[in-house]
Amino acid sequence: MLNYGFINKLYTELKNYWLVWTIAFIVFFLFSLYIYENRSTFIDPREIEHTVVDQKKSEMTIGEITGNMEITQSFVAEQDQFMRIKIPFGTYNRQLEGNFAFELIDVDSEEVILKRDLPLNELQDGLDYNIDFPIVRNAKGKEFRFTITGQGLNPGNTATIWRSSKDDYMQGNLIINGRDMQSDLRFKVMDVETKPLLSKTKFVMFGISILIVFILSVVVLRVFKDKIHKAFLITAIPIGLAMVVIIPPFDQLDELEHYYRAFEVSEGKFINQKTEHGLGNFIPASLIETVYDVRYIHQTGYKYSIVKEAFQNNLNSEDRQFLRNYASSYPPLIYVPQALGMMVGRVIFDSPLMMMFLGRLLNFIAYVAIVYAALKIVPVKKNLFYLFAMLPMSIIHAASLSADGITNAMALFFVAYILYLAYGRVEHIANRHLIIMIGIGLFVTLSKIVYIPMLLVFLLIPLRKFKNKKDYLKKFLIVFVGCLIPFIIWNLMNLSNMSVPDMRGNPGVSPGDQVKFVLLHPMYYIKTLFVTLFSLGSSQLVSMIGKVATNYQYPAPSIVIYTFLFLMLLFGIINDENDLKMKGRRIDRGILIFILLTVMLLIYTAMYVGYNTVGNPIIYGIQGRYFVPIAILFFLSISNYQIINKNNDINLLIQTIIHCCMYALLFSYLVTING
Repeated sequence: MLNYGFINKLYTELKNYWLVWTIAFIVFFLFSLYIYENRSTFIDPREIEHTVVDQKKSEMTIGEITGNMEITQSFVAEQDQFMRIKIPFGTYNRQLEGNFAFELIDVDSEEVILKRDLPLNELQDGLDYNIDFPIVRNAKGKEFRFTITGQGLNPGNTATIWRSSKDDYMQGNLIINGRDMQSDLRFKVMDVETKPLLSKTKFVMFGISILIVFILSVVVLRVFKDKIHKAFLITAIPIGLAMVVIIPPFDQLDELEHYYRAFEVSEGKFINQKTEHGLGNFIPASLIETVYDVRYIHQTGYKYSIVKEAFQNNLNSEDRQFLRNYASSYPPLIYVPQALGMMVGRVIFDSPLMMMFLGRLLNFIAYVAIVYAALKIVPVKKNLFYLFAMLPMSIIHAASLSADGITNAMALFFVAYILYLAYGRVEHIANRHLIIMIGIGLFVTLSKIVYIPMLLVFLLIPLRKFKNKKDYLKKFLIVFVGCLIPFIIWNLMNLSNMSVPDMRGNPGVSPGDQVKFVLLHPMYYIKTLFVTLFSLGSSQLVSMIGKVATNYQYPAPSIVIYTFLFLMLLFGIINDENDLKMKGRRIDRGILIFILLTVMLLIYTAMYVGYNTVGNPIIYGIQGRYFVPIAILFFLSISNYQIINKNNDINLLIQTIIHCCMYALLFSYLVTING
C-alpha cells in the first residue's frame, strides 16, 4: 500500500519550500553535468612520476655557465628504470638565447644514452626543466653521468644551476671543468608511467558520493534553517576539510612562510635569533627539503606521486639549517592552532609534510569554532555575518597555514561580540565582558598594526549599558589599553627583526624617503589614493571575496563571487525585525564608516611606504584579502531600516544558495587543480 501520509508530507514540503528545492535540484543536475563534462581530467591517462634519484640540497649556485664550461654530475640509479632527468635552472629572469649541450652516459658500458641541445629560451627561472629520453632498463645499482656544456655562451646571456655546499649525496660527484667540487648539483631522476588518476568505476563512485553529500546537506540545512550557526557547520565543514586536502602543499598564498613560522612557534621560538649568519632561526633542513620536493610541481596537474613520496621524509631535528623567515615578525599568538597541529605531526608521524597538513587541519578547526561562536551570539544581521563567515577567501585561508584565517575569524567574532553587548540581553557591561573583549581584540590588534582602529567598534555599545559617562570612558580605556599594551610589548621585543628590510620587495623601495615624500606632498598622496581606488578598487573587491586565493591562481567561478557580492549588498541594506534594535543611534553609522576609512587609509599607506618606490603615482601590492576583517563594517553601515523582511523562510533560501556556491567552488577547484 502507498504511504499517503509520507506523500502528503512530501507534497507539503515541496509546496512550502518550492524555490529552495527547485534551486537545489537544478544545481544538482548542473553539477552532474559538470562532472560528466570534465570526466577526462580524472579518467584519461596522464604522466605519473616516480623518483629514482633525488639530490635536493641547493645552498648555492655554480655561477653562470659560460664559454665551454663543462659540468658533469654522476649518480647511481635506485630503481630498475628511468626516463627523465629534472634540473632547475636559474635564468636570472632574463630572456636567453642559445643552447646548452647535454649528454647522458652509462658509465659501465660508456654507452651514450642521450645527446641533445637544451634551448635556453625554454628554461623558466627556478623551475624544473624536463630532459626526456628512451627508457633506461635494468638500471638499479648502475652508475650514470650527465654533462652540460656552455657552447660558447657569454656572460649575461646564460643560466646557472643550483648545487649543494658539501658532498651530501655520496653516490655521485660534481665535476666542473675537470675539478671535483666535493658537492652535487640539484637534480632528480624520474621514472614515468602513464595511467589515469581514477578508474572509470572509482570516478563514478567518487562523483556520486559528492553529489549525495551535496543533496543530503540541503536536507540537513532545512532542519537547521533557524539556527544559522549550525547551518554554517553543515556547509563549511565538508568544504573546508576538502580544501585542506585538495589544495597542493604550499600553493596557498604565503603558505611557505607561514609553514616555517608555525614550526618556529611549535618549538617555542617566538623571535628571530641573532646569529653569525644574520637574524633568523635554525630549523630542520628536512622542512626546507620537503618544500623543495613539492613546491611548484603542480602547474600541469596535481603530482600525487611526488607528494606521496614526500610523506616519507623524516624530520631529523638534529640536522638544521639557518633560515631568515619574513613571517617571523608576526606574533606567535595567531599561530597557536597551526603550531599545535605541527606538534602532533612531529610527535606521532615524524613527517614534515604530515605536519603541514595537520597544521592546516587545526587552523581550520579553530576558524570553525570561533565563527560558530560569533554566529551563535550575534543578535542582529545574522545572515550578513553568515555570508562573511562563508566567504571563499576566508574558508580557503582557514584551510591553509595562513595566520589570516585566525585574524579573519577573530575580527568577525570581535564585531559580533560588541553587537551582542550593544543589542543583546546584556543589561550592564561587567568586568568579565571587558576581559573577553580584550581576549578577542588581542588577536586582531597583534596580527597587523593597521587593524588597531577596529577597537573603536566598542563605541557602538550604548551609554545606558554603563553606570555613567565616567564608567563608559574607564571601561573603553581598559579595553583599548589592554589590547594595546601587548601589541607594544611584542613590537619592542621584535624590534630588531622589524628593522631588517624585507628584501622580497622592489629594490627601489625606501620607507624613510617615502614617508618624507608623503609628508611634503600630501595633496599628491591624496590624489594617489583616489587613482588607486578608481583603477584597482573593483579588482580588489572581487579579490577580497575570493576570486583568486592561491599562488597558482585557481580562479573561483564568477557566478560564485558575484552571488556573494549581491547577497552581501542585499542583506546589508534590508533588515529583519531583530535588526531594528540597531535603528536607535544615528552616530553608529558614522562610527562604522570612520573605522572603515581609517583602516583602509592605514592599509594603503603601509603598502605605499613598504612596497612602492618613492613618489609612485599608484599604490601597487594591495591584496583584497587585507580588507576581509573590516569589510563587514561597510555592509553594516548601509542598512536601510525602512526595508524590513518579515519572511523567516528566507534564511533557508540564502543558506541553500551559499551551499550551492561553495560546492560550485569545490567542483571548480577539483577540476582546475587536477587539470
